[in-house]
Amino acid sequence: MQAEDFVREVRNTQFEFLSPQLLQLVAYKEEIFPNTEERGDQNAEFRLAVLEKLHKTLSPGDWPLVRFLLKQEITFHENAWCIYESIRLCGFLLSLLAQVEDVGLLWEAKTTSFDTMCGFDVQFLVGAGVASTVSYLQSIQEEWAQDALTYIEESQKAGDFHNLEHFREVTHKVFREQTI
Repeated sequence: MQAEDFVREVRNTQFEFLSPQLLQLVAYKEEIFPNTEERGDQNAEFRLAVLEKLHKTLSPGDWPLVRFLLKQEITFHENAWCIYESIRLCGFLLSLLAQVEDVGLLWEAKTTSFDTMCGFDVQFLVGAGVASTVSYLQSIQEEWAQDALTYIEESQKAGDFHNLEHFREVTHKVFREQTI
């Protein structure tokens, strides 16, 4: 199955009614490389192709799929030795869908490993807007929310959100150029 066909089939079916067999095509599937301790993901390449297709045609109805894909990327990166562009692209797409409640999942992606903490852009956390995200996090009395709130407030003071629209334009361009 091609990524385009996968996206079409997902869009033609309500997400909660998708067949498990279809989702298994993009789900994390551990791969252990022979004679090493290294691990990989058998579905990482196809998942990236799906993310690239979504980047070209993203719509609000893709929200459940993008959330599912980010959860798979988090699992992949829990076992990875670096950060792959797939988690960044997925985080970017989820931030574009601008649902404030996604900050928890985006924070989980950012804090998955040292590499994701460094390479997963803080701007992804505030897709629904800085003020909305801060307000939302202030209403949650959980440790992760307070940690995310502190991080976002420090990033705001550092000017990381000064020109979010420009950041989004540049990020779109970078991901488009990578897929050509």
